[in-house]
Amino acid sequence: MDWHELLSMVERRLGMYVGRPRYDRAFSVVTGFDLARGRGELAEFQRWMSERHQGSPLTFWALILVEAFGGQATEEHLGTDEDHQLAIGHLCRRLREFLDLDAAGPPAPI
Repeated sequence: MDWHELLSMVERRLGMYVGRPRYDRAFSVVTGFDLARGRGELAEFQRWMSERHQGSPLTFWALILVEAFGGQATEEHLGTDEDHQLAIGHLCRRLREFLDLDAAGPPAPI
């Protein structure tokens, strides 16, 4: 399995593997996959996300929520199934964007 297959599964079939699809569960699956691969792609993704947010000290999973919902969004703001799905979709889109840019060279500055 590669990143693109995993992200497709997380977006479309997460509930089949972890029960109710929740952002924290999607984040856990992505983190576990990264650790199993042993290549450190999420560490690079963290740097990339931080640069996109002018060196923000927030973790990438928190920055995803800020991008998806604005302001000071946290997991407490995920009140509905739709909120969780929106956050999961945004996480997958950003990871795809990063992985595509990573393959083509360093990301362009914002």
